[in-house]
Amino acid sequence: MRFSGGGVYAGILVLMVSVWAVFQASRRKDSVFTLSTRRWILFWAAVFLVSLMFAFGRFAPFYQLLYALPYFSTIRNPAKFTYPCNWALVVLFAYGVNALYRLYMEAPTGKGAAVRETFKAWWQRVRGFDRRWTIGCALAFGVAALGWLIFGSSQDAFEKYLQEVQFDGSIAHSIAQFSVGQVGIFLLFFAAAGVLMTLVISGAFRGQRAKWGGILLGVLLVVDLGRANQPWIITWNYVEKYASNPIIDLLRKQPYEHRVAGLPRWLLGVFQFPQQLAEAEQYFRQLYSIEWTQHHFLYYNIQSLDVIQLPRMPEDLAAYEGKFFPQSSAELPRVTRHWQLTNTRYLLGSTGFLYLLNRQFDPGQQRFRIAERFNIVPKPGITRPTKLEELTAVTDTNGPFALFEFTGALPRASLYSHWQIATSDQAALDQLAAPTFDPEKTLLVSGNIPAPTLASATDQKPAEIKFSSYAPKDILLSTTAATASVLLLNDRFDPNWQVRVDGKEGTLLRCNYIMRGVYLTPGSHTVEFRFVQPMDTFYVSLAGVVLAGLMSGALLLFPGSPPTTAENTRVNATPKAAALATR
Repeated sequence: MRFSGGGVYAGILVLMVSVWAVFQASRRKDSVFTLSTRRWILFWAAVFLVSLMFAFGRFAPFYQLLYALPYFSTIRNPAKFTYPCNWALVVLFAYGVNALYRLYMEAPTGKGAAVRETFKAWWQRVRGFDRRWTIGCALAFGVAALGWLIFGSSQDAFEKYLQEVQFDGSIAHSIAQFSVGQVGIFLLFFAAAGVLMTLVISGAFRGQRAKWGGILLGVLLVVDLGRANQPWIITWNYVEKYASNPIIDLLRKQPYEHRVAGLPRWLLGVFQFPQQLAEAEQYFRQLYSIEWTQHHFLYYNIQSLDVIQLPRMPEDLAAYEGKFFPQSSAELPRVTRHWQLTNTRYLLGSTGFLYLLNRQFDPGQQRFRIAERFNIVPKPGITRPTKLEELTAVTDTNGPFALFEFTGALPRASLYSHWQIATSDQAALDQLAAPTFDPEKTLLVSGNIPAPTLASATDQKPAEIKFSSYAPKDILLSTTAATASVLLLNDRFDPNWQVRVDGKEGTLLRCNYIMRGVYLTPGSHTVEFRFVQPMDTFYVSLAGVVLAGLMSGALLLFPGSPPTTAENTRVNATPKAAALATR
């Protein structure tokens, strides 16, 4: 099941022309390419083959050698090696197209005969590589056709295998039927590509007919690739898809002041719920996790605690999340503490979970309430929805779903006059999760800052703080406090963030293990957090681009010694010519 959903289709004509170019370059004698061009083709063929083998990952014995190299173990999906594989194939195709045109399609010296007569005359006299290539293509087509017949006759066994790997009968039948049909379509395009390429080699499209040969090959290429890519082209009416609703409207108001999250996925597996409540939660979870978090939240800048894609969990985040994950029902209040520390003010789920939230997650204070009840209905103009994007939310006083408000969530930004210096990361995590710790009154700081004074330690009067502007990489706040304070911004800490206080560079602090902060003296201040990407990796990439440009320029300006007399009749498909062919 995990190997579905992706694939690479190169195109039958692309593969056939590329293979022809590689075979020609591999000939020691009578190759149509010059020696320098042959070396380039063999180089790109090696790039193609090595990348293809690496793309198989653990299913080939080659990737384990690459995996042992530093940093290569961080590549989550070896199929990414199909990118250089595809690039090399395009280059080989360009060399092949260039050579086919120069050899077989340039203007002849005499009057051209009919296509049929040209092919008959050519087949009677052709020998050597061209004859072997034509016969080899015919044999390859015969083997493919035989394989198709065997595959088609084994459809029942294929369906049985699919059912053994967790597909139901109807889906297994559809998959098997589709697969057999696709191989049949492949044979049709294989035959068309073989016939057209044979006609090109025979000289049937030489001279004035060259344009017709180019048109036919181009149409075949576009139809083949277009047919394969058509299922992946999905059009959206973005006005309808991103149409808002009352719940989204509520969350999009000053979204930088709160976060939103769905109820934990593991709830349904840990607790026993009525079937109706469990089905309602699963129904809403699909809409929330696919349409809302991946589309609407991003479109309206709604900030969520739920991470959509995170292929490599940072160590500090993994430790932080793991600390607040409950191992038993007695540790459920840790989840509430997590929502409190991360400024998660709103939760979305089935209405029936309110009792569980107050009794199990927050038994002491019961700080959860329903902010809005709603229902899921089809969008206007849609009577029978078939896709999640055709559903929306409407307010309903008796709705089965609710926007829960957690009134105990910390503000996104706040000033603390009382703080403690964390002795270690583990000690900070343990204290944050402790039931006796009050994150509203005390802040944990990692770093060297002055200790709070006696006056500031006892002064709990609220200070003034407001956002002047909030952008993903630039946040501006204004603060006023009568005592020395630490400004806590409940956004994740990263050393690439810089902080300036009243235009002067400040010291970025790590607060509550994973959040950002800065020490402020008494009075009014303007604080700016700005994310500055380090330039080291940029300089390395820039150096690589410059070096590649210099090498390409050297190849174009100094192509090497001219070909010998014996090579003058061969195709001098230089890298520049190959590049032009791709255009």
